Formats: sequence, C-alpha cells, structure tokens
Amino acid sequence: MNIPFVLACLVIIALLAYSAYRLNQRINERLAELDAERERNPLDPFSALMELYRMQEEQRRGKGQR
Repeated sequence: MNIPFVLACLVIIALLAYSAYRLNQRINERLAELDAERERNPLDPFSALMELYRMQEEQRRGKGQR
C-alpha cells in the first residue's frame, strides 16, 4: 500500500469536508439574515405574483426577438 498517497488523499478529504462545513455555515447565516429581513418587510403575495408574471412576459418577449 502506498502510505504517502493514502495520507495525501486523507488530507484532501479533510480539507474538502472542512470547506463544505464552512460553506454550509455561510449559507445558514445568509438564510437567517434573509429570514430576519422578511420578518421586517413582509412580502405582499399579489405584488410578488405580478412581478413573476412581468418577468415571465419579459422572458417570453426576449426569446421571440432572438
């Protein structure tokens, strides 16, 4: 068995796991910020629906022009 190769792989795996953990922490922090912002400024469902329709119509028109 090639011990240095196995050790290098274990180090890489540990670094990737740590990176995934840190990324998960950042995402959770950002989600908490977004939830707090939503609590302060609740979303009007009708205006959100109209915004979705507007975006869909713009996308449809954009595809028709190409």
